[in-house]
Amino acid sequence: MKNIERYFKKHNIEVEHIIYLYCKDKSIIIRMDTTEEYSCSMLLHEIEAYLPMDEFVKVRRGTIVRISAILSISDDGIYTMIDGKTFQGRKRFLSEHKNLRTNLQRNNTYVIPKPMKKEQPRVPEAFLDKCSILDEMQLAYCIIELVFDENGHGLDFIFRYCNKQMEVLEGVTVKDMVNHSFYEVFKNGDKKWLVAYADVALNGVKRTIRDYSPEIGKTLTIYCYQPALGYCACVLTEDNNM
Repeated sequence: MKNIERYFKKHNIEVEHIIYLYCKDKSIIIRMDTTEEYSCSMLLHEIEAYLPMDEFVKVRRGTIVRISAILSISDDGIYTMIDGKTFQGRKRFLSEHKNLRTNLQRNNTYVIPKPMKKEQPRVPEAFLDKCSILDEMQLAYCIIELVFDENGHGLDFIFRYCNKQMEVLEGVTVKDMVNHSFYEVFKNGDKKWLVAYADVALNGVKRTIRDYSPEIGKTLTIYCYQPALGYCACVLTEDNNM
């Protein structure tokens, strides 16, 4: 236990920011909600004893996930986390996975009951039509929708509205962004954005993100809020001071 405490302290790992742990190549991967990842040689059951297991669940041998960071659980036991990572739960215990999904839905914890198709916005067109008043705004503005892949497992987000200033900032035309996946537009897109956008789109929190965007080679400050359930609106500015 002391070894774990020492390791966590050395790397500034706070338990409340861990979203999952899993075994890989004889190491334990610890994933944080800050998108940082740590690899250690400790045994998973030793770390498990250190964690508050009322906040985590062991979905299969070698994989422990934070309950509040589960985005969805499919009928065949596929767990999708808020950063898009998926884990196959133990297939012999599908009823357990379904029971957990029911409890999560009851508590409104990071769960979208049914997969959403990428090509179809879930809100009336009038909602997006109102955004036209922002077309000429001198700050980049967009609305993105959180979606699953075609199998309801992986996580992605789709541009549903972009104003003209988005073209200037991103270097991509509005036509090539709207109704396209972020990871289709930016082939080298970093998955780190998913954690913050999912939190905003599903939980209605407001977040300010300051980070380097390798997709466009710029450091951005992004102000995010939820205009509707499942959506994240973003005001983007280039930060030249970082």
